[in-house]
Amino acid sequence: MNYIESHFENMLSGKKVVIASSASISIYRIPDLIRDIKREGADVISGMSENASELINPDVMKWASGHDVITKITGNIEHISLFDENTILLIAPASYNTIAKMANGIADNIPSLFFSYAYGHGNPVVIVPAMHKDMMNSKINMENIKKLRELGILIVDPEYDDTKAKIADNDRIIDYLCRSVYGSKLKNKNVLIISGRSELNIDPVRIMSNRSSGYTGYWLTRNAFRLGADVITYVGNSEYNIPSYATYMKKYNLREIIVEINTYLSINRYDYIIMPMALMDFDLSESKEKLKSNSDHDITLKPRPKVRDRIREMSPNSVMALFSLEKEDNYDENKFKKSSPDLVILNDYKHPFGETINDYTFIYNNKKETLNCDKSGLSLKIYDIILNIKREDGIDFKV
Repeated sequence: MNYIESHFENMLSGKKVVIASSASISIYRIPDLIRDIKREGADVISGMSENASELINPDVMKWASGHDVITKITGNIEHISLFDENTILLIAPASYNTIAKMANGIADNIPSLFFSYAYGHGNPVVIVPAMHKDMMNSKINMENIKKLRELGILIVDPEYDDTKAKIADNDRIIDYLCRSVYGSKLKNKNVLIISGRSELNIDPVRIMSNRSSGYTGYWLTRNAFRLGADVITYVGNSEYNIPSYATYMKKYNLREIIVEINTYLSINRYDYIIMPMALMDFDLSESKEKLKSNSDHDITLKPRPKVRDRIREMSPNSVMALFSLEKEDNYDENKFKKSSPDLVILNDYKHPFGETINDYTFIYNNKKETLNCDKSGLSLKIYDIILNIKREDGIDFKV
């Protein structure tokens, strides 16, 4: 995915992230990670084990963080003095050896010593493993990771490539850092996100579709995780990489999308359902033969039942947020009578599709708010609203 100007939301503003690095070839990724964490708003301090400092010069970490790098403990007792109530400990990369030390109470290098204090002091801890794949998947390492997870430590699963279990990408690590801070907001909650474009076949080679990149759904997914959601299901499609912590049912065909929605509504109880998807409102008859290009063809579009109405029937207690694309800032509550949404987000199609920043109107609980924001800010605003809505309060959309 290409760099996007709205990539960072300052969700770590006011936080200090202490990155403790153990010896792994993946350490070359850490200076770039430090820069991205700073872009998310955090102050960053680097610490390195003795072996790690032999793989990469600590001056590189100093350049990235803007702070002196801790390679040994002095009379300043850095493993204690660094950690206040706004500090997050990030062990990255975490080697097989360092994971074993942390899981078994050994504190004889910078990462394990930092961990011993941070965990005992109650600071959030995020661990990013990186090693050979066979070492990662060994029974001993898996037991150590299981033990750390049971202690409430967040472990960022590595990216597997041939024989390597490589350090996760920067976006994923930042998501975990944010989750370590904000994870109580959606804790034990399930979120269903329906996003992307939908298609119907005209003939075996042609389709009818509508415009949607799935970028809103991508940010709804990332921020659901950052806020602590237990189950995140994404039905639809996206031009952006949906993280593996979400169940991603990648579908484009409208009928297949509806099947997946019905299936997951039958399997899971969702506390929140958010649907930015541009679901087509029409159906058509598919030609079984390829239409000839040397003659005219009439295509009949027939209105179809609203998927949102069926979702409400299947999940009457879910808080539901729907999008409505309008030419102007108009709102007709009668359109949503059957689906009874808890939040409606209005946007218009005056702006080109795919634009990051747009004007959005939020209608909920007899309120009407307008916000100019990017997609990541939009998703955070949606969660901010729906987290304070209870279905039993009753919904009145006459604004």
